[in-house]
Amino acid sequence: MLALAILLIALASVYLLVVAPLLDLCSEREAQLADRRMLLPRLNAAAQQLPALRARAAELRTAASSSQNTLEGASDAIASASLQSRVEELAASAAATIGSIEAVAPENSGGYRRIGLRLAVSGEYDAIVKLLAGIETGTPPLVLSNLQIRGTIRPIGQSTNPRLDAGFAVYGFRRADAAPGRQ
Repeated sequence: MLALAILLIALASVYLLVVAPLLDLCSEREAQLADRRMLLPRLNAAAQQLPALRARAAELRTAASSSQNTLEGASDAIASASLQSRVEELAASAAATIGSIEAVAPENSGGYRRIGLRLAVSGEYDAIVKLLAGIETGTPPLVLSNLQIRGTIRPIGQSTNPRLDAGFAVYGFRRADAAPGRQ
């Protein structure tokens, strides 16, 4: 009886110390294989899309490098003049009248210099809206700030396109490393 008990204890300990860990290892490996089998079609699909994605990324890089994102100019004064001429062109094309333009002091903003103008503009409603839309959607990107629009009281029966006065600031950015000297 004692020998049989010792044999059962020895078999149980061999099972617990050798066989059970081997069975656990086998089940873990089976689970890993099942996960890899499920992942294989997704990886193959991603691998097939990779050349097209690389080509699209190259197209986007080329488009981004060729687009003008900053104001041109070797100094802040030249960039401000460039911004002013751009706004004047937009106002002329929108049939809006610029009453006054005031330069805003340039500021550092990361690796860029923020160049700004404060404007007073007047014109019909459609002209003001067209000017603001041109500033918002133009190249290089410009930022509107502190927009104030004032209308005049008009008698009943006058035109449906009222005359407005608007004041706002417009900002553009130029690279801070574009020139050695800043103004």
